[in-house]
Amino acid sequence: MNIKTILKSSVAATALFALAAPVSTTAMAADDSFSSGQKTKLVMSGLITRAIWHGDDGTSDKTFQSGAPATGSRVRWIASGTLSDSVTAGATVEMGMPENSTEGSATLQGTNITNSGTQNADDGTWDARHEFVWVSHKKFGKLNFGHTNIASTGRGEISANGTDYSRSGRNFGRGLSFINTTAAANATSGNTVGGSFNDLDVSRTDVLRWDSPTFFGGKMALARHGSGEVSVGLNWAGKIAGLAVSTGAGYIDQSAADGSANFVALGSISVTHDSGLNASYQTGKRNFSGSLSKTASGEVNGAAPDTNSLGGRDDPYFHGFQVGYAMPKMVSVGKTAFAVTHMSAQNISENDGDATSWSIRMRQSFDALGATMSLSYQNYSYDSQSEATHGTVVNEDYADIDVIALQTTFNF
Repeated sequence: MNIKTILKSSVAATALFALAAPVSTTAMAADDSFSSGQKTKLVMSGLITRAIWHGDDGTSDKTFQSGAPATGSRVRWIASGTLSDSVTAGATVEMGMPENSTEGSATLQGTNITNSGTQNADDGTWDARHEFVWVSHKKFGKLNFGHTNIASTGRGEISANGTDYSRSGRNFGRGLSFINTTAAANATSGNTVGGSFNDLDVSRTDVLRWDSPTFFGGKMALARHGSGEVSVGLNWAGKIAGLAVSTGAGYIDQSAADGSANFVALGSISVTHDSGLNASYQTGKRNFSGSLSKTASGEVNGAAPDTNSLGGRDDPYFHGFQVGYAMPKMVSVGKTAFAVTHMSAQNISENDGDATSWSIRMRQSFDALGATMSLSYQNYSYDSQSEATHGTVVNEDYADIDVIALQTTFNF
């Protein structure tokens, strides 16, 4: 029996048990551990997420069913054991599940074609998201060794609005292309939503990572990557004058593994009032080096100043903010959260590429089921400049892309 068969059987058995068991707080509290004869505990968990969404690029539109972009279906196993009163150790495996109709593969067919688009592609493979061993000490922190998050992961996307941070490059419609309306005849461009927006977050790789214990609300993480890169992450959370505050900052030194990159720097903060009102802000920047870099004067390695396709790169950066309201008791089944979000991303796919996104979002939690349902409307816009020769700048305009999405996530 191969590993795919084992994994599929495990997921199927869990799903059948969930359907057969009565939905109650008693059922949800049932023992979810497994015994192999060892003195360790094994806990299985995961989530299934599906969505229906409609995309419109200004000339074509279509409704799709797919998985979700930022929180794809997955299953995980966490084994843990106790060495002493102060030390625990274990191992974690998390697999991204095969997916029918992937969200990022959905495209529209371009200009002057209505209700037409490509069929979403299927992903029939398991993806190893996390695979690492760890040891945790109450006084000295936690050490992770294997394939997992780097030290700065998530530091630039802290949000309190309860609807999930609107990371535009990882939201619905990533595969849709902007329609260039500059010329008399509209044309499908090579600029996609996913390629034009990015929160610059570097996620998982092979690492040796240390996380400190919490001191006065603050924590620090340090990691050395298998490629030789180094990352640092900082967090602080606490309450100030009735406001719950959470902050994060991250830094990745990429110079050891990439001759054209220096670093990525990220930061974010969220503030929540006791009433449920909240606000969040995120920012990040990537700095190029070598043949892709620009000097302070705008020159590229001593050559003429560059704006787009003549060599050299402007540093990509983004800003994002959200304002929201969370109501724990609006309905009895769980918390209801609303938010308005905005994101501006510059120079992500090309110099002088200006991508902007805003959205209205709502998420309803169903506590007894461990499930959520989210509804969102998102608008994407893009503008840029280009020049075939130095000094001949052409402003390019693109039609907006609109996406409405309904997503359901079931946690187990």
